[in-house]
Amino acid sequence: MKQLGPVIENILRRHNLWRGYQQYLVVEKWPQIVGSDLSEVTRADYVANGLLRVIVKDSVWAYHLSMMKPRLIEKLNHYAGSGGVKDIFFQIGDLEKQEKQQS
Repeated sequence: MKQLGPVIENILRRHNLWRGYQQYLVVEKWPQIVGSDLSEVTRADYVANGLLRVIVKDSVWAYHLSMMKPRLIEKLNHYAGSGGVKDIFFQIGDLEKQEKQQS
């Protein structure tokens, strides 16, 4: 009996959807990837053309995260597959905005 994971990956790759799935994982699993400390002051918003937009609590966090950018990109690509995230853009904003819109 085949495992389901490789079958799904093969289907996604054949239909050129694998990269999109990897990018989705980065946003969806952001708290697990970066840890609870960073996920309390950030929210991954979306990935487009290898650019990840991350909403941050304030300018101090944006600065600190910009210094960590190469390490974060490496960690994200290790988790979701290499090459999915090429750069990160940090934007100050409302961390709760996404949850309020879904309610």
